[in-house]
Amino acid sequence: ALSCATNAVIVGDDKQLPNVVSREEELALKAIQTTYQVDDRYNAVTHSFLQSCVEIFRDAPVTLLREHYRCHPKIIEFCNQRFYNGELIAMTTDEGEKDVLQVIRTVPGNHARGHFNKREIDVITQEVLPECTESGSIGIITPYRAQAEAINKTVGKDIASTVHKYQGRECDTIIMSMVDNYPTEFSDDANLLNVAISRAKTKLCLVTNGNEMPEDSNLSQLISYIQYNNFEVRSSKLHSVFDLLYQQYTAERLAYEAAHPAVSEHLSENLIYNILLKAIAELGLPHTGVLCHYPLSRLIADWNQLEDKEKAFAESPFSHVDFLLYNSLTKRPICAIEVDGWHFHKENDAQQSRDALKDQIFTNIGLRLLRISTTDTVNQETIKKSLLAIL
Repeated sequence: ALSCATNAVIVGDDKQLPNVVSREEELALKAIQTTYQVDDRYNAVTHSFLQSCVEIFRDAPVTLLREHYRCHPKIIEFCNQRFYNGELIAMTTDEGEKDVLQVIRTVPGNHARGHFNKREIDVITQEVLPECTESGSIGIITPYRAQAEAINKTVGKDIASTVHKYQGRECDTIIMSMVDNYPTEFSDDANLLNVAISRAKTKLCLVTNGNEMPEDSNLSQLISYIQYNNFEVRSSKLHSVFDLLYQQYTAERLAYEAAHPAVSEHLSENLIYNILLKAIAELGLPHTGVLCHYPLSRLIADWNQLEDKEKAFAESPFSHVDFLLYNSLTKRPICAIEVDGWHFHKENDAQQSRDALKDQIFTNIGLRLLRISTTDTVNQETIKKSLLAIL
């Protein structure tokens, strides 16, 4: 394009996200640069087109487009001060709205699993979205594709996307899901956060972890800015019995273990056992008992319902259900419950195959199997709702 031009005007913003170079492209470009000794200013791996032009045409005039027309002044002012050295001029109007900026922090804990954070999704669906009924267009953005896909699956519509895919777009209300337990080099990147924040026209809601974070991180500075401007910064009301599994709750965990007898070597199962007993008592469910580690083979009344592979699995002395709810009067099973640890069940292909086999067995014998993940928000109320749905 430049070879055809007498003059050129190049428009861009080096404070926003650069082009994404795949690993394959990076290797090819590096090979070309090494083979032909290409000037590093033309390196497409480390330079955007704009950056290359700035370094090559050093005498060309540079003009900053200072006027900003998208965001509410309180939203863009953080980007202005943090990333643009105060050079932007907001052309929108501040009418003293009380809900322009908001932060909701999960309770402390390592809720993220890889690039996925179920607790933040629960906060968004149960606490944030219900408050956004009159917020115009709504978008949810996150640094990670896995989180965006999980949000869309949970909400049931295409409302979430990555920050990279949102570049150039805007919504009246933007909800940011940061995912990570602590700011990382990727999720705390200045360009990424600048793009994410400036997608919001009238309201920005930040959903992030409740752990301590470095004060000089961009995310920490954003939270401090929101707090300084007297907007809402609050902790989520969502708690889970599985929060005791995290190191932030060591004292509480030790106190719990001292006060409750163990029925299993796994704390996660002990937590569910005790909350099941409490929920059954509170609901006043007559003749409902709970058994721990019940052999799977004892639940099979008609072995002809199973395929050979399923029979072999069910006959194994190691095959059991974590919990069995049963009618203590008739001794008939009501429902089986499995407690799935994330790392053991989601990151273990062999275990996932066994889980699928067990699920099929329960489908064949016509008995309900409820799976509870340790990443789920599980408490007295959620267990009671599950029991009422089953019983």
